[in-house]
Amino acid sequence: METPHIPVIFYLFAIIALVLFIYNIRKFLAIRIGKSDSDYKIKLIPAALNLIYYGILQRRVFRFKFSFAAVMHFLIGFGFFILLYATAVGTFVSRGWLINFLPHLDTPWFAILNDTGGLMVFIGILMALYRRHFNKPKSLPQDAFKGRGNLFGDTGILLIILFLVIGGYLAEAARLAIQAPDTAQYSWIGYPISKLFSFEFWNTAEQSLWWSHGILSLMAIAIIPNTKIFHTIASTINIALTERDLRGKVKPMFVSKLMEDPDMDPDEISLGSTKLEDFTWKQLLDSIACTECGRCTNVCPAYNTDKPLSPMKIITDMRQELYDKYLNKKEVDGIVGKPITETELWSCTTCGACTEVCPVLINHIPTFTEMRRYLVLSEGKPHPQAADSLEKTMNTGNPWGFSKSERTKWASDAGIELPLMSEKKEAEVLYWVGCAGAYDPRNQKVAKAMVNILEAANVDYAVLGNEESCTGDSARRLGEEYLFETMALQNIETFNKYKFNKIITPCPHCFHTLGNEYGDFEGNYEVQHHSQFIMELIEDGKLKLNKYLDNKITYHDACYLGRHNGEYEAPRNVINSVIKDGKLIEMERNRKNSFCCGAGGGNMWYDIEDGERINSVRFQEAIDTEVDVVATACSFCTIMMDDALKVKGKEDSMQVLDIAELVAKAL
Repeated sequence: METPHIPVIFYLFAIIALVLFIYNIRKFLAIRIGKSDSDYKIKLIPAALNLIYYGILQRRVFRFKFSFAAVMHFLIGFGFFILLYATAVGTFVSRGWLINFLPHLDTPWFAILNDTGGLMVFIGILMALYRRHFNKPKSLPQDAFKGRGNLFGDTGILLIILFLVIGGYLAEAARLAIQAPDTAQYSWIGYPISKLFSFEFWNTAEQSLWWSHGILSLMAIAIIPNTKIFHTIASTINIALTERDLRGKVKPMFVSKLMEDPDMDPDEISLGSTKLEDFTWKQLLDSIACTECGRCTNVCPAYNTDKPLSPMKIITDMRQELYDKYLNKKEVDGIVGKPITETELWSCTTCGACTEVCPVLINHIPTFTEMRRYLVLSEGKPHPQAADSLEKTMNTGNPWGFSKSERTKWASDAGIELPLMSEKKEAEVLYWVGCAGAYDPRNQKVAKAMVNILEAANVDYAVLGNEESCTGDSARRLGEEYLFETMALQNIETFNKYKFNKIITPCPHCFHTLGNEYGDFEGNYEVQHHSQFIMELIEDGKLKLNKYLDNKITYHDACYLGRHNGEYEAPRNVINSVIKDGKLIEMERNRKNSFCCGAGGGNMWYDIEDGERINSVRFQEAIDTEVDVVATACSFCTIMMDDALKVKGKEDSMQVLDIAELVAKAL
């Protein structure tokens, strides 16, 4: 078999292409202007696993919800891996390297694999062109040949790749026609093409075809960093460097210590982020890695209800401003206000759907929260309606604005004598009622149901009563970090006065804040959501339930219980424990793909006027399942679903019940 020969001058062109590639990839260095991240530590094993699972195998891409795009990416991605391998083998063989260990170009299995890889890329590119020109999703804003700062846009680079594949097949066909290897038929695409024209034609065209294909390949390599394809490099690096344990984690600012620092310069201090230098290098890397696939925007509850928020737009706006500053040397003072508007930021419910589906592991929520912090702490501009709840929280310890002395009024009015920590000093379980349970009439029913459950199971518990204050969850999501810190430190001081083994709460927002965020302030406690605790009581035989539910029932996944904390089974198990002849029916969007109720991220305390109400859209899904009961496991979700039930006029035919209420009825 003849060993292919590559002219020396081609290697010179290859070196030039490599130099241009390195020069163009300097844009990656733009992340250096970001802040260091003290919490970040490179962990080699998790990085390698991320790279394999989310990078090479593209696990997030191949979600059933995006079947067309998933197949398209599979064909392009894995076809490219095959062609990259084939090109590497061809180069090594042409130089005489490792020829005893590598297949020849006409080795049957290698010839089949090579042509298959090319066909995969060819079909994938055609699918991509179709998607952008004939069936373009609303969330993809790119112009065909411009894109958002990309050379040749989406269509241009796709056409270049298409020509490369076609050119590769023609060059292969010419070689097969001239060399006529015995195994030529195994090149199952190149071989039939070689039979389309005469030997004389292929002999005349071979050099032109080889050089045109080779030079176009080198040109493509040189310009990759300036095209949409650059995301294959940036996203791979971002995937490897993402600490999945920190996804969605809002980092503390320690504002109190910052303000007390005698060396602090008020003019230099950064409260929140608007300048690119205010963000961490990893947040800037997130923006560079964005593939503009639109998955985050497609699942965003704000976007799906016609509110002015596209998570993808915010991330790519950051990237464009970063490139303008670093590459184009433009003056970029800040990105909050323009190009990222306040209404965009306030539309976010921090539900985590965007982070859940992002194929390149972008961490949206902390970045959005940083910009909210800037609005609130530096500009003094919280959402006008939310400002009232923040002031009430500051003055009364709860966003409803009721007096602390009324914290246990719900119990005394019902004739319930609550055991108080201030009297017991020690208990097995600290029952965290929460502001909603204490002050919201609808959630007071849930609080009463929880007391009935605790009493029925003979649990040694107590409540803080008037000593309980808001966890600060809404304040933190709204960007009022100083108020959050104040509430957290106050609650931690109260906790540390008493002895208890665990905290239980019906509110996933309290559950998340107490369990995941108080630790940053040395408040480390075992915290359980009430669904988890109730299920433990049932499994341990401490609760004897009479199965009674004959209705059809559906469960609405709370974002801060499900996506943020990975608890999907406990609420469903609790529901199943009271079903007699009824049936648990899932809504179309459930578990990781669930749709937000609209109250998270502080949205409980204000309304974005644009579009439909998120809770109404979600409740319509419940109506479509034709159930009698909508079960919840979140204080905010209960309020929002109950409100939507009334708006939809379903008070007579449907109920919204917390899982604790379902269990209390079975006692």
